[in-house]
Amino acid sequence: MIQKTELIERILESLRKELTVIKEGARESYEVATHEESQPENRFDTHSLEASYLAAGQAKVVVEIEDAVMRCQNMELNAFEPDDPIGVGALVKLKSKRETTFYFLVPIAGGIEVKDGRKTILVITPQSPIGKLLVGHKAGEVVHLETTTLPKKFEIVSVK
Repeated sequence: MIQKTELIERILESLRKELTVIKEGARESYEVATHEESQPENRFDTHSLEASYLAAGQAKVVVEIEDAVMRCQNMELNAFEPDDPIGVGALVKLKSKRETTFYFLVPIAGGIEVKDGRKTILVITPQSPIGKLLVGHKAGEVVHLETTTLPKKFEIVSVK
């Protein structure tokens, strides 16, 4: 099983790639918004205004990703004992009738998938539906997740 330090490195790698793409998009949007050819020709021409809104939105996302990188770099990776409740930093293995899934609970960067051989570890936050469900539970317990299709029952196999 992948180590938590390696998980954090992979999360940081994903965040840095996303940051590069967003920064480039923000730069391009800013250039479009401030270019002399983007000046409105009449009061109905909103091209420059729309580009400036886009640049501002992308700049906000840049700040959020930079914050996520910083928080990820400074995150303490505590070991969990078998009887410890699930909390931030836990690597959790769940099993249902059909599948076994792995989750890494962190304060930020939810939604990133990390491949570990044939396994996929999904990064989740305490604010996500599955994160809310898991926090405070322990290995050996069963949790129920209500979904739009069918409710699912998961056994918490391990917490590391």
